[in-house]
Amino acid sequence: SFLSKQEAQRWGIDRLIGRSRAIQSIVTDVRRLQEADRTNVLILGETGTGKDLIARAIHFGSPRGNGPFISVNCMTIPDHLAESQLFGHTRGAFTGATASHKGYFEQASGGTLFLNEVGEMSVSLQAKFLQVLDEGHITPLGGTQRKQVDVRVVAATNANLQAKIA
Repeated sequence: SFLSKQEAQRWGIDRLIGRSRAIQSIVTDVRRLQEADRTNVLILGETGTGKDLIARAIHFGSPRGNGPFISVNCMTIPDHLAESQLFGHTRGAFTGATASHKGYFEQASGGTLFLNEVGEMSVSLQAKFLQVLDEGHITPLGGTQRKQVDVRVVAATNANLQAKIA
């Protein structure tokens, strides 16, 4: 979703409050990530610690700040719709697909795709997600043509990923 320049400023790094070393370290990291606008980011932290705020500060302070910022909560996407929602689909790809649909990756092209609660993404979807990160293209469900996407992915989770791997 696009925000006006004034709304984007509301999501700047200045929204981070605190003087502790930990907060100052986060501010320093965010500023570096704003400059490295092709670097994908994983934000780890407990619920309510401001992962969304960090993601928005990274996006709106970067050269991508004028592009789209698409925020997706991975927990709210049903497994049977996840591939279509993320990568899009072509007309006729499945029953009820009466028109082609751009997925979140294509919608975010030129900007940032924020995947909140990415730790809840199904294992079957992880391989396709990795391919987009590695190769920079998507193939919509039911399609045969690859589409290049210029997307920075900022992902966040409160899940213990090491425990899930084990």
